[in-house]
Amino acid sequence: MKKVLFAAVALGVAASAGTAAAQSPIPFSVGGRADYVIPTGDFKDVAENGVSFGASASVGVARGLGVYGSYDYATFGSTTNEDADAVDKGFSAGITAAIPTGSARVRPYIGGGAVFHQLEVDGSDQGIDSKTGFELGGGLAFDVAPGLVLSPSVGYRRYEAKLPVALGLAESSLNVEYFSAGVGLSIAF
Repeated sequence: MKKVLFAAVALGVAASAGTAAAQSPIPFSVGGRADYVIPTGDFKDVAENGVSFGASASVGVARGLGVYGSYDYATFGSTTNEDADAVDKGFSAGITAAIPTGSARVRPYIGGGAVFHQLEVDGSDQGIDSKTGFELGGGLAFDVAPGLVLSPSVGYRRYEAKLPVALGLAESSLNVEYFSAGVGLSIAF
C-alpha cells in the first residue's frame, strides 16, 4: 500500500510539472500554518488528537514546481499517562507541484518530502532517537490579497522513534504517524 501511495504521488508530481507552468509565477514565499493532528496506526494507542504549528519557506525551481523547508511543532496528549504529553518537532524538506486546473483563483497542489523529526515525552529524562521519515500532502491555494495566499490542506507524516519507558509500552520503537488538516497563510515575494 505504501509503495502504491508513493508511486501515485510521484506520478502526479511528474505529470503536473510540465502543464502547471502558468500557475506559479512567484518564486519565493514564507508562511505559517496551524493544523489539527490525528494519530493513526500504533501511535493512536499512546497519543490523543492534538494541534500543530509550523513555519515554512518555499522557492520555485520551475514553473509549477517548488522546493520547501519547514519547521513543525505538534503536541499530543497521552492515552497511557496523563502527565506525559508527547511533542513531535523538527524539520521537513521536499517538493510541491501545482495541479493544472485552468483557474487562477483556485490552485490545487500536492507535495511530499523527508521528515527529520523527533518525539519528546514530558516526564521522561530519556532521549528518543528517531529515523528519517516522510510526509505527503495536498491542498488549495487562494489569493486573498496581492502576495497573500491562504492554503487549506491535508497531510500525512510518518517516522520511527525509539520509545522511553514513560509511554508505558513494551515495544522498543514506534511508528509516529498522523494525519493533519489545517490552514496556512503565506506571503509571496
